[in-house]
Amino acid sequence: MHDDLNWAIGGEAGDGIASTGKIFAQALSRAGRHVFTSKDFASRIRGGYTAYKVRTSVDQVASVVDRLDILIALTERTVDENIDELHEDSVIIYDGDRTEFSDFEAPDDTTGLDVPLKALAEDAGGAIMRNIVALGAVCEVADFPIENLDESLEKRFGDKGEKIVENNKEAARLGAEYVADEFDDVEFSYELETTDEDYVLLNGDEAIGMGAIAAGCRFYAGYPITPATDVMEYLTGRIDQFGGHVVQAEDELSAINLALGAARAGARAMTATSGPGIDLMAETFGLVATSETPLVITNVMRSGPSTGMPTKQEQGDLNMMLYGGHGEIPRFVLAPTSVSECFHKTVEAFNLAEKYQIPVYLTADLSMAVTERTYEPDEFDMDEVEIDRGKVVDEDEISAWQNEKDQFKPHAVTADGVSPRALPGTEGGVHMSTGLEHDELGRRTEDTDVRVEQVDKRYRKVDTAREQEDFDYREFGDADADNLVISWGSNEGTLVEALDYLDEDDIDVRVISVPYIFPRPDLTEDVQAADEVLVVEANATGQFADVVEHDVLERVERVNKYDGVDFKADELAADIKEALA
Repeated sequence: MHDDLNWAIGGEAGDGIASTGKIFAQALSRAGRHVFTSKDFASRIRGGYTAYKVRTSVDQVASVVDRLDILIALTERTVDENIDELHEDSVIIYDGDRTEFSDFEAPDDTTGLDVPLKALAEDAGGAIMRNIVALGAVCEVADFPIENLDESLEKRFGDKGEKIVENNKEAARLGAEYVADEFDDVEFSYELETTDEDYVLLNGDEAIGMGAIAAGCRFYAGYPITPATDVMEYLTGRIDQFGGHVVQAEDELSAINLALGAARAGARAMTATSGPGIDLMAETFGLVATSETPLVITNVMRSGPSTGMPTKQEQGDLNMMLYGGHGEIPRFVLAPTSVSECFHKTVEAFNLAEKYQIPVYLTADLSMAVTERTYEPDEFDMDEVEIDRGKVVDEDEISAWQNEKDQFKPHAVTADGVSPRALPGTEGGVHMSTGLEHDELGRRTEDTDVRVEQVDKRYRKVDTAREQEDFDYREFGDADADNLVISWGSNEGTLVEALDYLDEDDIDVRVISVPYIFPRPDLTEDVQAADEVLVVEANATGQFADVVEHDVLERVERVNKYDGVDFKADELAADIKEALA
């Protein structure tokens, strides 16, 4: 498939797995290699299996695969968890003082390297650095210049002082030297090529935060919840540099209400949460819509229902975002299909929210949120970001939207459904809005004609958006293939790589990747032109498949995964092949 390497470190929660993986991923990207990461972590602070995997290549990579070349096993369970991905050339690095290699049921010819990680770390200054010793050992096994680790170690430990940085560098070198001296008779089959390329490494949550700042978001309110918390962590300390604020609320209800207040005050505002938080926000979501307040609500999906599996992958919230809330609520639902698109779709979400004065769900999922991936820096060109604040009126325009008593009409009935918006402080623009049904002035009413008029007006905005915006899909594979596979959200990269495996079996597939869930592109002609149609998604019931069937009035087949684990390219190709058989 690719001239790439798949690496992992596994152990128990609290063993520093995530920070070690991030250090190695950063070192690889700074050495001019592409990186794609994945994480498997328990829903607790300490204890329970956790792992961090890195796939790296000089070519772009967009998914994980069922192959593991180098494994740092801090516990015996680490090997058991990854046994099916090991092969005869795999190398397992472990500490014999903690783990007995003879207990591993690894494939024949798998190479086990007993490296005294703890003892070498103590020689460098402290047992806590045993993972860094292991990284040094990996550099020797993979023929990866250990100097590439230095900058990552400086970034990770720089705020702890020069001595800590130097101790970690020493720990890495002791690990490399130990492998070179004690296993000089072992021939390793890996060599990590470096390049002069300079890549950006970030995950989906970070890209959403970066997109929010670029879009002009100046207020964020949220309550910590896995896996959405990293959006808030990214914005904290950064948004302040642009005059913005982050508020950690006491719960999700407060978070969305704070964001609603900021949006009513004229700021571009946002909140982010996951499934249980979306449930709690549902009532205020209706107020956002009926008051026609522009607000972006990020939902980073995870396994549910209820608490479910907070640290596992799933795309199970689609129905909630499409239909959730009492009454009938116009809304937009955007689903970025890659880490980089999290940035661009966040900018678009803010523009759509203000242009149509409507709440926008921006939905990612755990897989995309925690996955780091490399990109060219120009993928995030801030000079190309355009901000559209919609029908904001100033003092010179306000009179056109006042009644005979010079009262501003914030819910004026218009042909396109979008009313004028006067920000606080605009002379002549004083107004009110209520969650009760209201007239053009925002005053409550139970008049039947006004009720119908306002409901129709609010939904007319969606029709206007369909006419004015390009809610399209992206296409991959063979455009003339009889087999059509439809995907949404984070499955795109894996599906695109799966095409290579399908091509090896002479299976031609056309792929449609949909980033707009509502309003969405019309897939009727595409579905009717295909002999076989599959919808790929990470849930049990096929929620987007239901949507497609509703739209096109034809039955489609489903490829579903809901065990909490990401799709893998080779696995997905096998599932598609079986479904088409």
